[in-house]
Amino acid sequence: MRVVLEAALLVSNQVKLHPLALHALFNLFFEKKCHTLEIDPPDAPEIDTWRAGLRESDWDEMELLLDESTQRQLRDPPVNVIRVADVPAVQWVGDVPRFPLQEAISLLHKPLRVLIEGVNDERFLQSAVPHFYRSRFEDWSSREFLKFEFRGGLPNLELTLGQELRVRERRLRLFAMIDSDARKRGEPSLKSRDVARTCGRAKVAHHQLKRRAIENYLPEPALEQWLKRKHAREFDTAWLPRLKAFRALSDEQRHHYNMRAGLKKDRDGTGLADIFETLVTHKPDDARHLEEGFGEVAESFHEDSIPEAWRIKDGQSDELMDLFEKMLRAA
Repeated sequence: MRVVLEAALLVSNQVKLHPLALHALFNLFFEKKCHTLEIDPPDAPEIDTWRAGLRESDWDEMELLLDESTQRQLRDPPVNVIRVADVPAVQWVGDVPRFPLQEAISLLHKPLRVLIEGVNDERFLQSAVPHFYRSRFEDWSSREFLKFEFRGGLPNLELTLGQELRVRERRLRLFAMIDSDARKRGEPSLKSRDVARTCGRAKVAHHQLKRRAIENYLPEPALEQWLKRKHAREFDTAWLPRLKAFRALSDEQRHHYNMRAGLKKDRDGTGLADIFETLVTHKPDDARHLEEGFGEVAESFHEDSIPEAWRIKDGQSDELMDLFEKMLRAA
């Protein structure tokens, strides 16, 4: 989070009443590298007045902190911004809220709550994080700057958002990953669109998956690897024909195929998407092999190490970079 400290606060009654609070705020930025700090205006006379009461070593640390924050803002500017000001209560006038010192400290101590549908989604994120973001993601996760919360499906995710958004401060510490449930490219389900729209209106950082579900991000070599281990005895006879039919699909068909339950599940539900008409008409044998799907393939995210090169070849890298950039900038 980007934190703009109003210079007048440095010499305010808040600081006089709570002399250790300002020190606690600054310590947060040394401990939690997900936050950045700046003082506004940077040439305010209050800064000189406040500096006069500091040891030279303390001021040197402050300059280092401010310089590091500037560099982080240039590299990965945080999505959410608050001002820490000499105000008696949180003020929500305009785009940037103004927080009293103690309330700001409380907010910044809280992790970014990453709302996802289930435990498989967390393991998917751990597996799919690009090398560029891996160190930061793993560090922030282990130190609980990121907290994953399972909601058990889009309806429950929507319900959770409705409850959380009633408290405006909570919006600043939320991120949602939303399944698209899209049957074809660019057409998320109605429920998925509703959840994404709710996030957008409340300015909650979020990412709606472009592919149907997390299972559609399992690269084909990883799918083969999992099938061979899970169904070793019957792989050649029962699963290899299905895998070959899956390989023959177009990119759009693979990205929106029902990986767990197959074409039959869609046909028995709301009907097959039109992107599969050519498959059924011109490749009936392949369509027959793909009737049942592959089962609980998301287990692979728990059990296997998936090389990033496989994801790049599968065309996922741009979206994954976008997903993790959004998440980490929201922290």
